[in-house]
Amino acid sequence: MQEHPNYQDIVLVGGGHTHAIVLQMWAMNPLPGARLTLVSPQIQTAYSGMLPGMVAGHYSLDDTHIDLARLCRAAGARFIQACAHHVDAKMRSVSLLGRPPLEYDLLSLDVGATPVRELPGSELAIPIKPIGHFYNFWKKLQRHVQKNRTPLRLGIVGGGAGGCELAMAMAHSLEEQIYSGRVQIHLIHAADKIPQGYPFLARTLVARELERLGVLQHHNWPVAEITEQGVRNKSGELLGLDQVLLSTNACAPPWLADADLALDEKGFVLVDRKLRARGHQDIFAAGDVASFAAEPLPKAGVYAVRQGPVLFHNLRATLTGRPLQSYRPQKRFLSLLSCGGKRAVAVRNGLAAVGAPLWHWKDHIDRSFMQRFEDLPVTLETMPTARPREALGQREGISLAGMRCNGCGAKVGPEVLRRALAKLPAQQSDFLLRGLGDDAAVMDLPASQLLVQSSDQLRAPVADPWLFGRLAALHALSDLFAMHAQPVSAQILATLPTAAEEITQRDLQQLLAGAIYELNRHHCALSGGHTAEGAEMQLGLTVNGLAERDQLLEKRGAQAGDCLILSKPLGVGTIFAAEGMGEVQGRWLQKALECMLHSNAAAAEAFAQHGAHALTDVTGFGLLGHLLEMLKPDGLNATLIAEQLPLIPGASQCIERGWLSSLQPQNASAYAFVENPREWQSLPHWALLTDPQTCGGLLAAVPENTAEACMRTLLQSGCSQAAIIGVVSAGGDVQPKINLRREGHWRQLITRDSEAEHSQV
Repeated sequence: MQEHPNYQDIVLVGGGHTHAIVLQMWAMNPLPGARLTLVSPQIQTAYSGMLPGMVAGHYSLDDTHIDLARLCRAAGARFIQACAHHVDAKMRSVSLLGRPPLEYDLLSLDVGATPVRELPGSELAIPIKPIGHFYNFWKKLQRHVQKNRTPLRLGIVGGGAGGCELAMAMAHSLEEQIYSGRVQIHLIHAADKIPQGYPFLARTLVARELERLGVLQHHNWPVAEITEQGVRNKSGELLGLDQVLLSTNACAPPWLADADLALDEKGFVLVDRKLRARGHQDIFAAGDVASFAAEPLPKAGVYAVRQGPVLFHNLRATLTGRPLQSYRPQKRFLSLLSCGGKRAVAVRNGLAAVGAPLWHWKDHIDRSFMQRFEDLPVTLETMPTARPREALGQREGISLAGMRCNGCGAKVGPEVLRRALAKLPAQQSDFLLRGLGDDAAVMDLPASQLLVQSSDQLRAPVADPWLFGRLAALHALSDLFAMHAQPVSAQILATLPTAAEEITQRDLQQLLAGAIYELNRHHCALSGGHTAEGAEMQLGLTVNGLAERDQLLEKRGAQAGDCLILSKPLGVGTIFAAEGMGEVQGRWLQKALECMLHSNAAAAEAFAQHGAHALTDVTGFGLLGHLLEMLKPDGLNATLIAEQLPLIPGASQCIERGWLSSLQPQNASAYAFVENPREWQSLPHWALLTDPQTCGGLLAAVPENTAEACMRTLLQSGCSQAAIIGVVSAGGDVQPKINLRREGHWRQLITRDSEAEHSQV
C-alpha cells in the first residue's frame, strides 16, 4: 500500500517557466495526498533567457532547455506528453489530442503565447515560437549556408527586444558569411526606434550593436504582406527576401477561444491577483497566457519566474484551506539583452550600459537559474522524502478507508469500475459472442484455424496510465505477431495503486482506454478481466489469436545461410534504467517510447511474405538470449556484426555510464556462448546484446535470396531502423556458438561460410 494515497489531482497544462518553478519547489516540499501531473507536447522546455545564446553558438540545446521528464520524476509528478486543445470547466477535464480527456480537481495553465499571424502570407514565414520548431529551422539554415555559395537574404519582422536579440545572435553566428556578402540579415519594424519600450540610451546602444554586426535596419517600415519574393509595406514597397522570420506581438493559443474562460481582447486568460481564472476557484493561469486586466504586463520571462512561488503556494493552499497569496509584479527590474557575441546591454531605471562583463554577468544568472533544476535529487521512489507542513486526507468531502481487506480479493469497487467502463470506446468482434458484463467470455472459433494464446504482465515503466496501457497491450500482442497469428480477443488483469475512488476511476479509465486503443487498432476485442488494488500500477494481458496451420511461424526452423534481421533498435532497458535514476536525457526517452509504440504487426507480415524460416520477439532475455532460443534446437551457429546493430539514440551513452537494467546480470549468462568476447567488450554493443527490451522488435531468420526485398518492405512499412545484423551458419556441436565481428557485410559472411563448407568436402 502507498504511504500517502492520492486524494486530489492537480493538472499543470504547459511546461512554461512558472510551472517549472512549481515542479522544482514541489520536489523540495511535496504535499502528500495531492497528485501532480504535467501535460506538455514537448519533453524539454526552453529557457527564453538563453535562446539568443543558443542561436549565437554559446550554448547547446541541452544547456538552454529544462528536461521536463526528469523534473517531474524529481517532483514525484506524472509527465504526460500530449497537446491540450480544450478545457471543459463544468466537467473539470482537459481534452488532449489523440487520447481520452484528463480530469482534474485543480487546473493550472502555463501554455505561453504564439506570434500573431494576422499578416497576409504569414504562413510563408517561420515563427520564433514555438522554439523547438525554430531551432530545427535554424540548424537546417546553418547547413544550407555552409553547403551553398548563393547569396541568402533573411528578414526578421518585429523590433522588440526578442527580434533585436535574434538578429544579433544570427549575425554573430553567420558573421563570416555576412562580411563576405553571402548573407544579409534585415531587421524590419514599424516604429522609428528599437527595441520598442526601452529608454533612449538603451535604444542607442542596441542600434550601434546591430550596425556593428552588419544587421540592416528598416525603421518605420510596417509590413502589410508577406510574399514568396519578400515583404511588402503599406506603401507598396517590396523588400526582397529569401526567408522571413516572425518575432511580432504575441497572441494566445487559439484553442483557448473555445474554453469556458474569461479572455482579454487578445485571447489571454483573465486572472486575479491570486492567479485564478476569473470566475473559477479551481483554475489558475500564469506566465504569458495570464492577463491582468487592471494592469497588463509585458510578455517577459521575468514575470513568469516570479509567479512560480505564488502559484506553488496557492495550489496547495486551495487544497488545504489556507489563505492564498497575491502576486505583485515588480515595477523595476534589471533587463539584460544579448548582443550576439559575448556582449550584453544592461538596462535599469532609464540607465543603460554595454560590454563583455555584462554578458558574463547575464551568463552567470542564466546558468544559476538552470542549475536549480539539475541539482534536484531523483530516486526510484515515486514520492520524495521531504516532509511537508500540511497534508490532504482529513478535509471534508475526501474519504479513503484506512485499511483495505483482502477478503474481497482487493477488488476495485463496482461503481468505480462501472464509471470507468462507461467511458471506454466501443468494440466489435466477429468471434466474441459474450464479453464484458458476463461472468466469462464466450468465443466462436473457426474449426480450420489454430488458437494461439499468450500472457504478459508489466509494471508501469511510465507514469502516464494511458501510455502504459498502450505499451502493455503492444508488448502482449507481440507474442502473437511472432507466431504470425491474428489477434482476436484479450483479457486484462489491472492493478491500481490505493487511492480515493475518484482517482482510481480516472486511472482505470485511462489505463483501459490506452490498452483498448491498441487492441482496436489490431482488431482485437477486450472480452473481460479483473481489477485489483496494490502497491503499484501493473497491467497484464492474456491475448488470443488465430493462425492458419500452414502459415504458423515459430522460434525454431532457422537454416544455415539465413540472414538475421532485427526490426527495431536496442536500448530500452538501459534507457529506462537511467530514467529511473534521473540520468537520462528527455529526448532519448522520447525516442525510446517512439520505438516501443511502433507495432510489430507490419514487421511480422513482412517476414511471413518473404519466407522467414524462424521468428521471435526480442523482449526480457535480450537479443542474445532470444537468438540462442532460435539456434539451440537445431544446433546452429550465428555471426553478428556490431556496426549493423541498430541502437536507440542515447543507449550507447547510458551503457557507457553504467546504467544497466536489473535483469541484465541474469541475461549475462548468454555471453558464455560467444566465441570471441574480447573483440566486443570495449564496445557499448557488448552490454546491449543482453539488454532486456519492453515492446522490443522482431528477430527473423530470412532466406538469403529474399533478405534485401524483405528489408525494403520493412522500411516501407515504417521500420526505419530495421537492419540485417548477421547470418546463421551450420554448427557441429550440441551447443550453439556465436561469433562477433566489429564490421563487415552479411554477404561476405555467407560467402565465407560457403567456401568453408566446400573446403571441408
